[in-house]
Amino acid sequence: MIRKAGKGPFRRSASVSLALCLMLPVILLLFNGILMAGRKSRGEVDLVRGTALTAESALAFFDRGLYSDFGLFGLDIASMEKAGSTLVGPGPDVVYRMTPDKPLSEPGVLRDGIARHMTLRSVTGIIADALDKLEGIRFLENKIDLSSLADLLPDLPRDPYRAVDPQLDYEEEPDWLSEYNQLMDDEVRAVYQEGLALLAPLSFPREDGSFENLDYDPFGGQGLDQLGRVLDRLLFVAPEGSLDRIILSEYTLSYFKNDVPFLLDGGERREDRTPDGRLISAFPESREREAEEIATGFTGSKAALTINMFIGSIRFVMHLIHSLTDQAKMTEFRTSAAGLSVLISVVSMGEVNISPELLTWILIISATLIQASRDTIQLKKGHVHDLWPGDLPVNLPMRYRDYLRLLIVLQPPDLIASRISGVIGRVYPGPYYSGLLCQGEWEGVKVTHAASYLGRSGGKEGSE
Repeated sequence: MIRKAGKGPFRRSASVSLALCLMLPVILLLFNGILMAGRKSRGEVDLVRGTALTAESALAFFDRGLYSDFGLFGLDIASMEKAGSTLVGPGPDVVYRMTPDKPLSEPGVLRDGIARHMTLRSVTGIIADALDKLEGIRFLENKIDLSSLADLLPDLPRDPYRAVDPQLDYEEEPDWLSEYNQLMDDEVRAVYQEGLALLAPLSFPREDGSFENLDYDPFGGQGLDQLGRVLDRLLFVAPEGSLDRIILSEYTLSYFKNDVPFLLDGGERREDRTPDGRLISAFPESREREAEEIATGFTGSKAALTINMFIGSIRFVMHLIHSLTDQAKMTEFRTSAAGLSVLISVVSMGEVNISPELLTWILIISATLIQASRDTIQLKKGHVHDLWPGDLPVNLPMRYRDYLRLLIVLQPPDLIASRISGVIGRVYPGPYYSGLLCQGEWEGVKVTHAASYLGRSGGKEGSE
């Protein structure tokens, strides 16, 4: 018996097979799309990871010399390119492009790098010592009233020295004139000329960091009141953002050469060292007076002269106030002046009579200028002098680098950072960067990752 075509189970099986054959291409296309999408997604993930890894790896190529000499992480463009590799990422057709970021020449970036370094455990003791020193200066404010210097000055004529050494005109010289001139040369004129030769203006920084010279005439009393007020502000008024200023000052004193990188203590020379133990005095001659340049903005002998004038003026005012307020010293000066006044009258046969009060003032000013100059010279030789020349229950030993610290702390941090950048640039021209942007590209997909060394806030990095 013959079955009719198209009837029965054979027809149903053929229908299923035909349907599967018709659906198979669609299924294959669907699964291929899923596989391609998965591969693309995996490639993009690998691209993100590869870009981040490449950027972070590039940071490892920081300049070792820059870090060794100045404690700063810095990366140049040539070193960045070494980190790119097609072995990292989704495939051999991936492309990585490096763009430098955060140049160390920018004051804000450099300040962050310095703050990161100076707040490490190994150097925090340096910061603590500087804070103690500055706090000691503030403590002496109650003991030393510089702003009231004008109240200590006597009533002086317009030209006190001319009153002490009057012009004598005689048609015929008296017999005593030669002996009188010899006495005046030895006891008055020589002292006056020595003090006058040591007189120099106060050089101090303004709010914007530029330096101003304050001229004063201590013999005539002109400008001493302003000198006292200026030094009172410089020494005893703490500027805003003191911690940042102190960090920069201690970094400067720790890593840059100055004129006195040592201390003489009981005849023994104690060398200043960097935090990692290098002798600052052993730095090459090309790095002479780096700290003075950072503190003043001047180079060479002009920087040294500015520092000397700053130190000399402070020492002069301290010694002057000490002399005017110390009864024993004033008695000594008055006794010497009174005896000299009598001697001048005797030698001149009563023709020349000099006021002991004016003569006392000339002797005080001359002696003070000479002592201030000696202090400055001693400080430049590595010795230590107390800030206040008299006896105090608690005094403050000061050395040359302490005056450099004062100058640096008084100036805006960004200005000091820009000077530091210039000095570093002479040793390591660069340019150097503390961060970078790495862009990875693969099959039309672009990813950017930012990486940088740790700053004071811990650094920022990310991908987009």
